Amino acid sequence: MRYSRLKRKNRRRYTSVLLLGLLLFLAVYIGSASAAGNFISRIVTSFLGSFANTNQGEDDASVRVPDTQLTVPDKADETPDESPNESSSQKVTEQLDIAPFNLYAIQLGAFTSKENAEVAARELQAKGGAGYILNDKYFRLLAMGYASETDAQKVKQQLEKEGIESQIYSIAVPGVNMEITASADKVSNVKSAFSLWIEKTRALEDIVKRLDTSAISVEDAKKGIEATIGAFNSTLEQLKAYSATQESNHILAGLQELYQKGIESLNGIFAGNVVNRVATSSKIKYTYIDMVYRYKQYIDTITGE
Repeated sequence: MRYSRLKRKNRRRYTSVLLLGLLLFLAVYIGSASAAGNFISRIVTSFLGSFANTNQGEDDASVRVPDTQLTVPDKADETPDESPNESSSQKVTEQLDIAPFNLYAIQLGAFTSKENAEVAARELQAKGGAGYILNDKYFRLLAMGYASETDAQKVKQQLEKEGIESQIYSIAVPGVNMEITASADKVSNVKSAFSLWIEKTRALEDIVKRLDTSAISVEDAKKGIEATIGAFNSTLEQLKAYSATQESNHILAGLQELYQKGIESLNGIFAGNVVNRVATSSKIKYTYIDMVYRYKQYIDTITGE
């Protein structure tokens, strides 16, 4: 009898230990499975995000055009005691849709050494090319940019006939949908600032084409660029006035800086009274690429790219 009781007690103790061990095992397993599930989920999510970004880059038509908002305050917002004209201070909200676009640049080399790229750039500029160096993992040497890929392909084919190897490097500027809230005149002026920049920057391509084909003189090219500088200066003054009431707004501050740098670049084309057609053409080509690239960087800050 005593032996039988001891045996039962041992069996119960063994069963209890076994159950306790099983429960601990299940707890550890469930916890581990949950952690593993989260880990795998993060990997899958990362992979899908990467895959989506790859597809997005391959198809311009599917590029996401982000939304952003811009509010430009009036002085009346800060000084409520004043009684401004209601028609000019009443706020409206309008949509500004900026379409994406590409600049197709002729690339004549990609260097790992900045010094080698600079030597090649000076040689190219002496021949009338832009000699623009874009640092994108490599120091890419760009000769000219075209709004039309067809035009860029024609130039590439012509260079091949002359025994010059080249590539087409695309500078892709994303689009953006912007919601602007301000008085009607300010909304109109901000919209005009964006459209004027795009219009006048792209006009540089036409100027340099006509200059290279002797359709216009260096003096004619200078007059066209001086007119652009005048229009940019007027717009810059408006932007400065708007930024004075909203210094922290990165959209206005960035647009103001874009115009300031653009004016400096355009003024630099004729610095030193350049009258040589080849030298002038080189500087306009350089400025054209630089202004498009600066605009891309600005839009990237808005879209969060």
